[in-house]
This record gives sequence, structure tokens and C-alpha cells, in this order.
Amino acid sequence: MGFDPKDVRWVVMTHMHGDHAGGIGHFPNSTILLSKLEADAALARTGPLTGYLNMHYPKWLRPTEIAFTDGPWESFNRSKTLTEDGRVHIVPTPGHTEGHMSLVVELEGHYVLIAGDASYSEMDMLQGNVDGVAFSASVHHDTTKRMRELCCRRPTITQFAHDPNSADRLSELRFTRIA
Repeated sequence: MGFDPKDVRWVVMTHMHGDHAGGIGHFPNSTILLSKLEADAALARTGPLTGYLNMHYPKWLRPTEIAFTDGPWESFNRSKTLTEDGRVHIVPTPGHTEGHMSLVVELEGHYVLIAGDASYSEMDMLQGNVDGVAFSASVHHDTTKRMRELCCRRPTITQFAHDPNSADRLSELRFTRIA
């Protein structure tokens, strides 16, 4: 994509399942950000029993744990502002994993919600479907409700890791429509 991994300051990990964490080794000079809950689960000796293939994580991995200390932000009851300009926020989006988190970038007139596996697709988020793996259906439902509410508050482009339409929505500036 034209970026040198050595120039990447932060790698914000939504969660640490193998299909998301497999590229961490390319960023040894970056600060790897994880929620405390996700770090505890993923790095535990018992991690592989709960889907975290931590034997494949780089030996140098010492993530910086995010504490959601900045209070409520938009539809989320906790947050952490990442950048000095206040335009990049990390919010807890549990459901797929207990420590899952997402990133919201404030652009001129709209948000981009980078939500990993908080939902597998925009359609699943809109319908409130619990998809694939979820540690708690009720928590997952609450998270998708908060994401829908965010989309109602301000035009938002959703980005889900397994949604084949995410890239098109971003390049076409196509906002999520709540019926």
C-alpha cells in the first residue's frame, strides 16, 4: 500500500485471533495497542484453548494496553482518544471477543468505523446478527446497537474485516444507512 512498516507508529489490534494478528511480526518498531482484556486473554498460557494462537505471536510482542479512561464518546460509554488532534478514538466493542475494540476516525463531515470482527459485515451489524464466534450474544447485540446508533448520529463508513464490500464503501464514500 506504499507504507514502510518501519514508519508505522501504532498498530491498533481489534482482537488477537490468528487471522488478524498474523501480520504483527512485520511491525517490530510499532507500538501494538490492545485492550487490557484482550491482552490478558491472548497472552495467557491458556490462550490457545480459547482461540488465541499465541505460539505464533512474535517473541518481542509486548503490547501497550489501552484503558478506556476518556469517558463516554458518542454512543459508547467508554473511550480512549488516540491522537493529539482528538480525531481518532478507540472504543470497546466486545462480543466477538470480550476485549474486542474498534477505531473511529473523524474526517470532515463523517466518521470511518474500523470495527474488525465486531460484526462480520455491515448487513449483519444492521440486522444485529450474532455471527460466527461470540463470547456473549447479549454483549454482541449491545455492541451492534451502539454501532448503529453511531451511524445515526453522523454519516459513517463502516469497515469490517470480513465484509467483501468494505473497501468499496470506503473508496466510494458510501455511508451506512439505517432503515
